[in-house]
Amino acid sequence: MRILLVSHPPLSPELGAAQVAVNLAEALRARGHAATVWSPEPLPPPVHRWTRWSDQARAIARFVADHGPFDVIDSPPISIGPGWSGQARVVARSVQPELLYLAKSLQAQLLRLSPYTPVTAIQSVLAARAVVRGWHGATVILAQGTLEYEWMRRRFPRLAPRLGLFVVAPSPPEQEALAALRRTRRRPPRGSGTRYLWIGRWSAQKGIRPLVRFIARRAAALPGDTFTLAGCGAAAAKDVPPRLLAEGRVRVLPFFARGELPGILAEHDAGLFTSVVEGWGLCLNEMLESGLEVFATPTGGVPDLAPYWGSMLRPFPPPLVETDPAGPEPDLAAYFARFSWPAIGRHYEEAVGS
Repeated sequence: MRILLVSHPPLSPELGAAQVAVNLAEALRARGHAATVWSPEPLPPPVHRWTRWSDQARAIARFVADHGPFDVIDSPPISIGPGWSGQARVVARSVQPELLYLAKSLQAQLLRLSPYTPVTAIQSVLAARAVVRGWHGATVILAQGTLEYEWMRRRFPRLAPRLGLFVVAPSPPEQEALAALRRTRRRPPRGSGTRYLWIGRWSAQKGIRPLVRFIARRAAALPGDTFTLAGCGAAAAKDVPPRLLAEGRVRVLPFFARGELPGILAEHDAGLFTSVVEGWGLCLNEMLESGLEVFATPTGGVPDLAPYWGSMLRPFPPPLVETDPAGPEPDLAAYFARFSWPAIGRHYEEAVGS
């Protein structure tokens, strides 16, 4: 099949959604398909937030006209254009729970009641309409993870016959690097303090308020614990207690390159995942595969990963009293049979059809 995979972000390995599209394209090529991954960004000016998704849809349509025909056009639902189903099998592949993100963003705006709140409210409604329209225009809808899949089945039951499930994983070279970390990792001595790692954008849906409260309480109760906030931009340093930054108890890494990730993972003992609403959270796979114990809220990919990782994936927040993990050992063979790109490519092919 000729398959077009659309990524809204530019095709940079630093951007999660783009990374997933590139990995999926490579997996599909390995299965004999002609898979093209492409981004409409940067859009030609003028670009307005009111029309961004329709501008993206037009850019995708132009690319299809110039480089098609394609058997499959795979796009985030918000930028699926009218009439595409007459040209190809259209796949609305979720990269994040758009409607839940929009609702969370609007809720934050309403709490602040800024002059921009009415504008944000109108934009959120228009974006939500575009997402739903994209789902209805698709041949196949791929929810990212079980939570979004079940939510869509409940809220949009008429779309259930078209609904499938999509999961993600690190790229094959990254999985090899993470396996090397896992093989050499040693549990720190009891009582030596825990070095916690949190990775993500500094935004409300990532659970940054509960995270900061946890850090403040944990730092007061356990002086040996330290915390790294990575990939969070400069804003995180403004929200963390200044004393903890000055003492070096909290370290902020605003940005890091993908090649630096194994070193960052190796420097820590446990991962934190605090999202309130999440698409998946690829850092979950990365932390677990590196051998880190992860304390996570039950969002994103957590329910999908939990059956495979046993006592390595535990509820957030961690207990104040250090305990040995209780529960089954990770089932790595079963995990990699599902969470590797050859397996994901095969499942995608089955969901989309030939």
